[in-house]
Amino acid sequence: MTKTHLKSKHPLYGVWNGMKQRCNNPNQTKYKNYGARGIHLCENWQNNFETFFNWSILNGYSYGLTIDRIDVNGNYEPNNCRWVSQKVQQNNRSNNHLITDENGVTKTLAEWADSAKVTEVALARRIKNGMSVNEAITKGNLHPKFITINGETHNLKEWGAIKGYRRGLIPSRIERGWNPVKAVLTPPRKGNYVHS
Repeated sequence: MTKTHLKSKHPLYGVWNGMKQRCNNPNQTKYKNYGARGIHLCENWQNNFETFFNWSILNGYSYGLTIDRIDVNGNYEPNNCRWVSQKVQQNNRSNNHLITDENGVTKTLAEWADSAKVTEVALARRIKNGMSVNEAITKGNLHPKFITINGETHNLKEWGAIKGYRRGLIPSRIERGWNPVKAVLTPPRKGNYVHS
């Protein structure tokens, strides 16, 4: 077996072939996001797997990492590529929603949510509902584990069952900024009760 044939079994061969397909093959499903946008594979890598393989080994490749273009609009070439975790790559996408806080710090929604220890959906909802970015990220997880009303203590799910509310109504209210006691005691609009 030849040296080149052995390398074709290496995971890097699949990465290399995937880049070529995304950049060169109009029939490949991801071509519209790469080749059709003018993103190319540099000539040295395009024509020689061995060159790409050697660059990868010398530049931090290890199993489980993905190739990432630092400039998402740039080409696959040595000066614009790096090996990163999936999490890092997810934050370097052309369709990411970037948010700048009041201090001028810009991060993706996913990065802000991670640092605030809340879900992306919760953070996006807070901002959409008028919270400043700083307020939305510093509030942390707004869901109390237990709520005590008139000496009776239950978790959110239990209060919902006691009141006959649809599942998720109380946490949804609290996430929108309601006082937890008010979220339990305020009767919902029609359609938010569990039907027997």
